[in-house]
Amino acid sequence: MPGCAGRSLYALVFVLFVPASAQADGYATTVRASPLRDGAGALTHVELGLPGERNAPSAYKTSVAEVLQGQPGLQVRAAGGLGQWSGAILRGADASQVAIFLDGVPLQRGGQAAVDLSQLPVDGIERIDVYRSLPPIEFGIDTLGGAINLISRRGRGGLSAWGVLGTGSFGLRKLSAGLTGQGRDGLRTTATIGYQGSSGDFPYLSDGGLLYAGRLVELIRRNDDFDQLSGDVRVSHDGPRGGFFVSGNGLLKMQGVAGIGQAASQPGQPRLRIGRALWATGGHRLLGAGRIRLSGDAHALTEGSALQDLAIVPAANYEQLGIQAGVRVVASFASVGETSRQLPLRRWQLVLDGRYERFVSYDLCPAPRTSCGQAAPTESQRLRLQLAAGGDLRFSDDALLVQPSVHVLAARSRLQPLSGSPTADQVVDGDALLVAPRVAARLHLRRGLLVRLGGGRFVRLPTFLELFGDRAFFRPNLELRPESAWAFEVGGRLQVQPHPLFSLEVEVHAFARPIDDLIDVIRDGPSLRARNVGRALAAGSEAELRTSVADVLRVQLNYSFLHTRDESDVPGRHGNTLPARPAHALFARLEASYRVFRITYELDLRSSVFLDPANARERPPRLLHALSLSAGPYTKARLSLALDLRNLADTRSVDIVLPLAGQQARPVPLSDLYDYPLPGRSLYATVSGRY
Repeated sequence: MPGCAGRSLYALVFVLFVPASAQADGYATTVRASPLRDGAGALTHVELGLPGERNAPSAYKTSVAEVLQGQPGLQVRAAGGLGQWSGAILRGADASQVAIFLDGVPLQRGGQAAVDLSQLPVDGIERIDVYRSLPPIEFGIDTLGGAINLISRRGRGGLSAWGVLGTGSFGLRKLSAGLTGQGRDGLRTTATIGYQGSSGDFPYLSDGGLLYAGRLVELIRRNDDFDQLSGDVRVSHDGPRGGFFVSGNGLLKMQGVAGIGQAASQPGQPRLRIGRALWATGGHRLLGAGRIRLSGDAHALTEGSALQDLAIVPAANYEQLGIQAGVRVVASFASVGETSRQLPLRRWQLVLDGRYERFVSYDLCPAPRTSCGQAAPTESQRLRLQLAAGGDLRFSDDALLVQPSVHVLAARSRLQPLSGSPTADQVVDGDALLVAPRVAARLHLRRGLLVRLGGGRFVRLPTFLELFGDRAFFRPNLELRPESAWAFEVGGRLQVQPHPLFSLEVEVHAFARPIDDLIDVIRDGPSLRARNVGRALAAGSEAELRTSVADVLRVQLNYSFLHTRDESDVPGRHGNTLPARPAHALFARLEASYRVFRITYELDLRSSVFLDPANARERPPRLLHALSLSAGPYTKARLSLALDLRNLADTRSVDIVLPLAGQQARPVPLSDLYDYPLPGRSLYATVSGRY
């Protein structure tokens, strides 16, 4: 019965605990062992502080989507205000091609491609690592568009409790609390729980879908609310010969699904319920005087969703349930010799990773049929076995670092109906065997100056929906091939500190990512069908500047240039620019501090983009401003106050010169994703404390 998935979902979310990496700190331990931002690939670290620290949780930062705004090479597409669908475009790669991890556990599963960043709260997150080019080999082969790894909070230092209370525009409310610390026996513990929600309704401007109307009308965004409850817990211990960890993560979210920004564009009142539970555990052991490290970990991920709309005829009631379980073993062998920084001159790694994915869909009832409860659900399954081998080879006392590696992935996918005994023609299989080499190098030319060079092959397996269809609206395509891409990068970093109170850091990178066998969804008569449509190209460059004067002034400036080209065989698209990819993007953050007071100004400038593959719906350049004020911490409870003012100029529309309208500029609504409007000026207030 469809209701079984929904009821099971809520029963599961907060009772499961799981495994995550063979490392003592989870899947990301190996990555953390390297000096920050000193590896062979471009990497961005986003640190999230505790209350009273920089970049602490606030009423505005309800999810990872808000935290990642303005990072080099990364654009966040949003379908409206806070809590609505958001996806990351990284160096021109679509959200479906960017791999998202939580402590190294992949959140993409066979049933979905793009991960919704709005469903990833930040209360329990300590750091976000954005791998813009070549991720570590532990992350696997299917990181075609780069990888984003969320690292949960670790208990460090003495026991500390903290809390956050916030409110803001559009009925926003936020409440979270946490406990973190390390005991005398070395046991580290962190636990967080948080609630956030919003009424979501906000005024926006609409052209009614008529670009040449010449005027905009103000409408109110409806059915844009959400309520979300999340929790995280992690216990770990490190000793001289080994360690272990156990972690759990849960999420419940209920929200409305608003339509595009046109009046009466969405009949009914669709509601979406989402639940996710992740369990992870693992440990490591050091052998051979510490030169051999054996790690083992396992994880289990359960996620379900239910979309219901009883206000339409026939009523809609779609449910989906996804399950993922994985086990990984990592063997690391280090040489006897070491560098002056006590890093092994040679280290080889073998990674064996097995994963099982299962997806159950109940949305197989096409209109106008009303007996949806009698529709046979389908079950899709995938078994994956991945073997990776690589190494860290250091020469000239770590002046040169070379990281070669190769991945081999074997996968088998299967679809069969859940009801009745499947016959031979009902069971459908799909197999894949993929090999992907890569190599990256980093060279220290002198103190503070390094260069990088790397390249490798990556893939994305088709989702179950793309491969098997849904037996209703989406047709199957068993001939579908995985997307693949070669990613290349060259760049470097310069760090100087001419004075103890002044530092400057500059990073510049150029990149190219040609994609083959691009998967796209096209209309095939009255239904939809995924197929390989050919090639696409994303290439460009990035420049990032960071400077600080004592602890008083900090400046961050990012510029990205991106050239994209659609080389597919779809009529009307060949030679076009890929949608939602601005050719130029500039982001600036200026932060000034004085004693307990801090003021931050942000500028976000993007050049014109097209919202559709046919390049028919253009959005001109846009400029947004934001301002944040904070004070604290005060007293023994370390109380802090913060105000976030977003979209200072209340920009809700931008002017564009249309091809058939002469030189007269006409306003068009502000949007990131198709015609989903973005909110205007908004204000958020936060009170937090830590003891």
